[in-house]
Amino acid sequence: MDEKKWNERIRKSAEEIPVPDSLSPENIEKRLKETEQKPAGEEQGKERKKVIPWYKYGVRAAEAAAVLFLVFAAGRQLGVTQTMRGIENKAGAEQKQADDALTADTLELAADEGAANATETADELEGAANAAKSAAADTGLAPIGDKTALYEKLKEFVDSRSGSGSAADGGIALYEESGEIMALDSAAGMAKSVQTESVADGDAGQALQNVDFSQTNLRELGVDEGDIVKTDGEYIYILKQNNSLRIVRADGTEMEQVCELTPEDLSSSVLDMYIDGDLLSIITGGSLGEMRTQGDQTYYVQTRDYTRVTTYDISSREEPKLLGSMEQEGDYYTSRKVGDYIYTFTQYWPQVEKDLNDSEIMPLVNGEEVGTNRIFVPEKLEDTGYLVISSVNIKEPEKVQDYAAVVSGVSSTYVSGDSIFVCNREWRNMESTEILKFSYEDGAIKGVGACKVEGYLNDTFSIDEYEGYLRVVTTRWEDGGEMNGLYVFDENLHMTGKINDIAPGETIRSARFLGDTGYFVTFRQTDPLFSVDLSDPSDPKILGELKVTGFSSYLHFYGENMLLGIGYEADPDTGATQGVKLSMFDISDPSNVTEVDKYVIKNASYCPGLSNYKAIMINQEKNIFGFVCDSNYLVFSYREDTGFENLLTYDLSAGRESIESQYGWYDYSDVRGLYIGNTFYLVEADLVKSFDMENGFSLSSRLEL
Repeated sequence: MDEKKWNERIRKSAEEIPVPDSLSPENIEKRLKETEQKPAGEEQGKERKKVIPWYKYGVRAAEAAAVLFLVFAAGRQLGVTQTMRGIENKAGAEQKQADDALTADTLELAADEGAANATETADELEGAANAAKSAAADTGLAPIGDKTALYEKLKEFVDSRSGSGSAADGGIALYEESGEIMALDSAAGMAKSVQTESVADGDAGQALQNVDFSQTNLRELGVDEGDIVKTDGEYIYILKQNNSLRIVRADGTEMEQVCELTPEDLSSSVLDMYIDGDLLSIITGGSLGEMRTQGDQTYYVQTRDYTRVTTYDISSREEPKLLGSMEQEGDYYTSRKVGDYIYTFTQYWPQVEKDLNDSEIMPLVNGEEVGTNRIFVPEKLEDTGYLVISSVNIKEPEKVQDYAAVVSGVSSTYVSGDSIFVCNREWRNMESTEILKFSYEDGAIKGVGACKVEGYLNDTFSIDEYEGYLRVVTTRWEDGGEMNGLYVFDENLHMTGKINDIAPGETIRSARFLGDTGYFVTFRQTDPLFSVDLSDPSDPKILGELKVTGFSSYLHFYGENMLLGIGYEADPDTGATQGVKLSMFDISDPSNVTEVDKYVIKNASYCPGLSNYKAIMINQEKNIFGFVCDSNYLVFSYREDTGFENLLTYDLSAGRESIESQYGWYDYSDVRGLYIGNTFYLVEADLVKSFDMENGFSLSSRLEL
């Protein structure tokens, strides 16, 4: 019998159970009082038992109202835990009050008294539940469902790490990742790698190929991402570091600022934005402080970090009108937009104290606590932080559609057209990565499943979903050296195929999937570019291996049979980098990939687009791509007959000598390039410059913001 039928059978059987008199609210209250009045030790022969709450992976609850046993089945490597949650009668309200009052001792006593009346049906239900458990093994993902269990799980982790210099009482664990120090990002307020997880796909940046203006370089087709600069083909929208948004009318080389919009809360920082026709959504973040007391004379200030999504009607660009906003607790991590829904991800740090009453472990979404029925806890914690995910319809901007939270330090996220994947890198014993899958159709966030792979993901490029199958490439340590693997999972996250021994001694530096073919780059001293046939999910096969000097950190499909790589040139003997390198690979025959052209920017070392794909402007149909390299903004095109052509090299440091001399450097990571028609625009911190693309990218005008 399948899971659905078992669930229905359990639900119907539970409804037929007569509630024993001993389980009535009045008798339960009486027994509680009697138990409290008994002196210690009077309950001879009765061993105190705990009701063990479920906190691991499992199949969704079988009709939570009116069910005797809730059985959750975990993935085969993650274990199974059962929990008895009591019996709710048909009336519901009165019995729920009784359920809330049940302690472990009272539940045991009541169960004993009612056993004679319910044994036969309970046995049937237990058998059905066990059968459901067996039938549904390796499927589903269920929440923890119990606040005490959540606290105990957090407290256990905090106690185990106290004094170790990592996460305790809501602290942040700092790790080393392949020699890259994990540092605290002051803007986001959480641990991030210097080489961040956001080196991603990017070919979906051309979601609207039929319009002649650039789009944000995206990870996934149809999944929009917030950025600090956007255009709709007529206006340019710019978030500034002084916490304001500027709207600039762009008419060819002529520009005019038509609006300056400042968030109502001046303490908020503007972080990202989305444009959807005449709707503008701005994501802001900040902190709120409140006075707390400890004892009679001790006072302290506790801060609460929040992230807010505010939506405006911009049918009049000169006078935007506020429509509404939603808010959730935590530092801003990332966001995505699919259709009318914005999905916001924040990092929440609980306060785990000596007991539950003094702790704050429940994040807020729109001022209300996230219920434990929406909090998911991996089998092994790597941190106490939560990743909180919410959805809001921009046409109803004050209403939260749904939310969920995942405990443990997230190492990366990936949002496909159908699913949200949360990846947690595990460090204990053997290094591995735990992947949790959620569906999110029309704003409804639901746990689907979980799996585990050996090793760690280089970035979100390393994970991809296609036609229900999840493909993952990882690097792991084995016998004192690196080893790489490729794993394929079905829609329920059951492994269907793998290649476990790729490129010993090397590490994955970039990856890219296109349909049934995957490409990934490993590196030690040279750059092998592997191509993989994924057409049979049960039997993935390496098709070819191309070795070239240097390595690509970012891959982007460029036309029908070309693959662009942006990375670094390197000495083939020592592996030492020698500049930024552009490579164009011919992938018309995946079993025989060739490098048809390369371009080296000698002695260059700084390229923010390699750690933030949204900083790369690219459109293969327009045959143009641009990015910051050291203190220059570079624009290139590529033609098969002539190779790479440098169309523009613009010195961003011009006029900023005083800033660089004062601080020793100037951050160009927020510079964005974009085009509308035949005009190219370069947006800096306080300037917008226009260039005539038909006249050799000559500088036409500039607008101070």
